[in-house]
Amino acid sequence: MKRRLIGLWIVLLVAVPVIPQQKTPLYITGGTLIDGKGGPPLPQAVVIVDGERITVVGRQSALKIPPGAKIIDATGKYLLPGLIDTHVHLEYVGLSDVGELPAVWDSPDKIKELIMINARLDLIGGITTVRDLGSTALVLQVRDEINAGKIAGPRILAAGMQLVKTTPGAAKVGMFLDYDGPDDARAKVRRLASSRVDLIKIRLTHQRAVPSLEEVRAIVDEAHKLGLRATVHTDVPADDLVRLAVDAGADGIEHNAPLRLKDDALLGEIARKGMTVMAGSGEFYVQRFEDAGLGDPIGQAAIRLFPDGVVSALRQGAAVLRKQTAQMKASGWDAEQVRAGFIRETDRARKAGVLLIFGTDAGAFLAIHGEEYKALYGETRMGSTAMEAILMATRDAAKALGKEREIGTVEAGRLADLIIVEADPLGDLRNLRNLYRVIKGGVVYDPAGLLQSRSQEK
Repeated sequence: MKRRLIGLWIVLLVAVPVIPQQKTPLYITGGTLIDGKGGPPLPQAVVIVDGERITVVGRQSALKIPPGAKIIDATGKYLLPGLIDTHVHLEYVGLSDVGELPAVWDSPDKIKELIMINARLDLIGGITTVRDLGSTALVLQVRDEINAGKIAGPRILAAGMQLVKTTPGAAKVGMFLDYDGPDDARAKVRRLASSRVDLIKIRLTHQRAVPSLEEVRAIVDEAHKLGLRATVHTDVPADDLVRLAVDAGADGIEHNAPLRLKDDALLGEIARKGMTVMAGSGEFYVQRFEDAGLGDPIGQAAIRLFPDGVVSALRQGAAVLRKQTAQMKASGWDAEQVRAGFIRETDRARKAGVLLIFGTDAGAFLAIHGEEYKALYGETRMGSTAMEAILMATRDAAKALGKEREIGTVEAGRLADLIIVEADPLGDLRNLRNLYRVIKGGVVYDPAGLLQSRSQEK
């Protein structure tokens, strides 16, 4: 009986509730368009989708819609590019480690199920593209199944294992791939490329041996030769590691170490070289600041799709975080002082010309997949306007991925990655939780329909 139920659970998970892709052009009419390019919203807009791409964007009054056309009436709603989360971990569910889950989930098959749930949660949350920055081959498998249309999920760009400098005595980590010396570093990049990763991630941390400039430069150079981007994890703060990443020619830096640089000249160098920075300030807001408008730390979609054991573990984690935060405040931690610091740092980086992009580290502690809207709202509490935050998660995120000619904006020729929301996100980014439709590559998804799976078994 148990085996039959597990089989049914997998069938329910794989089934993709979508509105079938249109064989004739689809007209999205009447909504207010925020196109991801930074200009003023366009009311009474029409977007025409033919196959997987956008063919026309304009004002509804200027276009004649043919009789019998396929239409999504977005009157009173808002239309945006599909959102991009540039930093996720699909193998993690919002706990410190998968090992904290019940033992039944500690197997490749079960972890793959969790990856599939996380992917679905992201799509339900309006995330049409993610960049996974640290995973095993299981994420690559799920990526391929999504691309083949077998399961629902966002477009995935996966880095595979993170490259780390060999450190004698350091514990082995399944998602780390060690290298020692420039030649070995180049060989490891080629090994990752042969496994069909989409980019390379380098981990620079004082918790392990710090590589030489020659080693990091070798990784970046080999990645670029193979047509792959290279992004770098750095400790926060760590000016020396940021300098190493910049001098090596990396394409981007993860986390907000660059925002805390003591050296203004280095911040300017990051801007001049066109490097991107995933600040993650909004996720810090979600994890450490109280705001009744964000609601339950575990959203309804996660509660409905995750097995009971995972939900229970997340609730225990939320209780731990609340206790830790209370202890921090009791010992003198001033939330508003910290927030003011983030605002100064964000403003300083933008004035230097640094391109800030949206990333949540989804899968890390209480950063739950599909709830990215909370972190995007958090960016507006940490120094960004609502429009700046939207651009971080659309146009600018697409630039960081090297996909700016494909996604990130609503314009003719781009892939039809779009979300339709019920209320104005520029007035309050928390309105992004009220999704009417999600469109990825021309396929229309009903977020409510995507929830009809595990919830029926519980």
